[in-house]
Amino acid sequence: MKGLSLIQPIDARQLEKETLRIYEVCDGCRRCFNLCPSFNTLLDRIDVYEGDVAKLTPGDHQQVVDECYYCKLCFNHCPYTPPHHYEIDFPHLMVAWKKRLAAERGVRWRDRLLIMTDMIGKLGSATASITNSLLGNRFVRRILDRVMGIHQDRRLLHFSRETFPRWFGRRAKTTPADPPVRKVALFASCLVNYQATDVGKATVQVLEKSGVHVVVPQQSCCGMPSFDIGDTQAIQQAARSNVASLLPWVLDGYDVVVPTASCSLMLKREYPELQRDERTKQVAERTFDICEYLMEMKKAGHLATDFTMKPGRVAYQIPCHLRDQNIGFKSKELMECAGAQVEVIEHCSGHDGAWSAKTEFFSLSMKIAGKAVRAIEHAQPDLIASDCPLAGLQLDQARGSAHAPGKTVLHPIQVVRNAYGLPV
Repeated sequence: MKGLSLIQPIDARQLEKETLRIYEVCDGCRRCFNLCPSFNTLLDRIDVYEGDVAKLTPGDHQQVVDECYYCKLCFNHCPYTPPHHYEIDFPHLMVAWKKRLAAERGVRWRDRLLIMTDMIGKLGSATASITNSLLGNRFVRRILDRVMGIHQDRRLLHFSRETFPRWFGRRAKTTPADPPVRKVALFASCLVNYQATDVGKATVQVLEKSGVHVVVPQQSCCGMPSFDIGDTQAIQQAARSNVASLLPWVLDGYDVVVPTASCSLMLKREYPELQRDERTKQVAERTFDICEYLMEMKKAGHLATDFTMKPGRVAYQIPCHLRDQNIGFKSKELMECAGAQVEVIEHCSGHDGAWSAKTEFFSLSMKIAGKAVRAIEHAQPDLIASDCPLAGLQLDQARGSAHAPGKTVLHPIQVVRNAYGLPV
């Protein structure tokens, strides 16, 4: 069997055979050496067995799978991805294994809890003052570390007292152009809805600055966290729910715009692979990352360019899930339109959803962040930016900038909003 389908059940023997086939190819190529912990472990263990992948133990396989956090960088690095006849898709191989291991050894209640992002967000925002205080308490964090396996030193995003949907619903509405320049259905993401709310506000401000009419349809978690436990059924359910909500807007001429890279990747690439129907395809084809969309507007002459403040030198860390979209450096180009001098940092932050919060992976995640931090320090920027709020959090922590004024990593859309001189 060549290639894997995450839709159909996979026989255990077929999975093992396909795994050894892919590992053989990886051993001969080694282009992904030092790309992520999974490949370091895999290639080191193959070397121990003198190139005989059949000697890999169940423990070896499990370590490779557990260290994969689905950044998908290996897919674009690999010269053998479809339509090559080798049909190598290492990320999907890892998901198939996560699904198998979940069935064989069970899933920790911690891991099931951490992927319930909508529930956590709603509860956290409803009790923001208390929750944020508790999560900042060292004694409470030690208990969480011991009982739940959430590392006591893992810095966490604070919950917002006012969620982004609530802000959007109560704010003074901007009267759109008649007709509007464009129409956008904003898919905000869990992080923006409940924690990084200013990213959502900046997105709306910048779009409306150029005469775009913005709506925020009903939406739920995109499903990306469920890859952690190989729960493709949960992702399919998320796809069905979000596509059903977004499709009427798409059919009415709205574009779907997403300010977070993981969620735009899900709607663009992952949903059509797991839900192979015309409705999902229609939504995917009209989905854009926010900076990708704004650069499309600039190309069409629709982007306002009356910037009043220059951002200065920006060190821009491009998230892995944005690199996987193969759209170029749209955030860099947009910030340069606003007058910034941008240096791109092409290193993973190592945060990767809930993976780095887990006690067993926290130290490794901080080690991964080291490359990006060294590149940022070498750039000596005035500002640091990343399209992923969690990557920004990780870089802040790795740089030790928790209490340094003006040193918090911004989203590029916040950099652009500030360059317009719009209110924060």
